Amino acid sequence: MMMVKPLKTSATKLLLLSAAFSAQPSYSDYVFGYSNNAALGTRTWGMSSDLFAVPTVEGVDINGVIYQYTAIKDRADPYTVSIQNEAADGNGFIFRTTDDWSGKSGTTLTRFVPVPYSPLGNWGQGSITEVGIGEIQDPTVVYTFRRDPDFVQQQEIPDLPTYDIYDALSDGYVNAALAPVDLELIQDDNMEKADKDEEEDKERLETALAASENALTIGQGMSQAAILQAMNTATNLNTYYAKQLQGGTYQETVVLKDKNLPDNRRALRSLGQQKLHTEMVNKQYGR
Repeated sequence: MMMVKPLKTSATKLLLLSAAFSAQPSYSDYVFGYSNNAALGTRTWGMSSDLFAVPTVEGVDINGVIYQYTAIKDRADPYTVSIQNEAADGNGFIFRTTDDWSGKSGTTLTRFVPVPYSPLGNWGQGSITEVGIGEIQDPTVVYTFRRDPDFVQQQEIPDLPTYDIYDALSDGYVNAALAPVDLELIQDDNMEKADKDEEEDKERLETALAASENALTIGQGMSQAAILQAMNTATNLNTYYAKQLQGGTYQETVVLKDKNLPDNRRALRSLGQQKLHTEMVNKQYGR
């Protein structure tokens, strides 16, 4: 059985599944699927049963085309890319779509083009054609189809991709978060933490008190040392008191012309006026 080259993005895979099952009304009797990558390593391909991994093209109806490629070009260059299939009877194309990249920068393009159900036998050679300045890389062309059960034989067809579904209820971390909470255990933990914090606070307080006591002791020692140093300094001053100034007797040179000092008449007059004023005041108040 041929293996299908996976498309580049998960979004493309989802698009592929959607095209296979919802492009047209489905019937429980039909078998739906998708082809291998028709453009793998080539720009032209035939629509044989090998491409679709079925025993025969009879009973196979195509209902869509999914393609993806990366265009490499400069914005200003003219460039078009066409994905197409010739009609098996030679009358033109049974399918053709063109992407015009002129005036656009190159990038990766993914498209799903639904088509009415048409027998695989009506689809002729497929191809990718380019016109202008540019190129494409990693092209992928996949056809979605259904099979009539009357033509299904006991042969395998490509399995649809499977995806792992995350089951939150099987996640150990989620179950641990949803588990019942033991309130008594939480309270015990909180009390234990509070006791531990209180013990740490006591240790810090004791350390602070010890540091303060050491500081006072050191301070007292420094004060005593300062007093002793001051006393020593005072003792050393005694040597200065014993010093003698060299010299003899200083003789007085002031001489008074007479021995009697005259009275200050102005002061006597001021005192007399003051005494008179005091007597007048006392008489006014009856003293």
